[in-house]
Amino acid sequence: MLEIKRIIVSNKKLLSLIYGKEDAIHLAPSSKVVSADVFSKLLEGQDILARVKEDAERYRKEVVAECEKLKEAAQKEGFEAGFKQWVEYVADLEKEIKEVRGEFEKIVLPVALKAAKKIVGKELEVSKTAILDIVTSTLKAVAQHKKVAIYVNKEDLEVLNENRQKIKDVFENLETLSLGVRDDIAPGGCIIETERGIINAQIESRWKLLEEVFESMAKPSLKKVENEEATKSS
Repeated sequence: MLEIKRIIVSNKKLLSLIYGKEDAIHLAPSSKVVSADVFSKLLEGQDILARVKEDAERYRKEVVAECEKLKEAAQKEGFEAGFKQWVEYVADLEKEIKEVRGEFEKIVLPVALKAAKKIVGKELEVSKTAILDIVTSTLKAVAQHKKVAIYVNKEDLEVLNENRQKIKDVFENLETLSLGVRDDIAPGGCIIETERGIINAQIESRWKLLEEVFESMAKPSLKKVENEEATKSS
């Protein structure tokens, strides 16, 4: 471009001749013949003009191409910024979900356990044979034992005596079976003694075991949330 400008400046008079400016060279009104020198200068001026036009067109195309590049870069930058914002939004959403889940587990598990206690309590009140199901299901773990003593609340003893044979059918090689009463056992519970050990199947013991299971289920997820929060804050 600098070279073209130099040529234009040095040949300003020739360009003026072509464009008809104030300082252009004009033929005399009566002249019908262009001299060789003037004609040569006209051709040179036309050549310069052509070169200027070509360079201007090339420059225009370069500007257009550069603008397109800038436009694409801006679009890409905008997309990346939008994508980054979206990723951050998703991360925040996941964080909120984990926090809500942690709070949900803290609240729901105790409520579920309390509800289960109420349901089971009502079942024991309504069904007089519930103790039989509890005893027989517990005895399955000691079905191969031979000497068994079962202790229940006095309110449940009658049901077990009426179903003694059903209780015996649980065992494979039972030798002795005794049924007794203990004041420290609440209705719906039982304690089973065999030659190999004791099984505490009281309702409260089962609730305690269930609570421990619930707590073990909740702790990993809560601990995970706490660890993730600590990692993000560090």
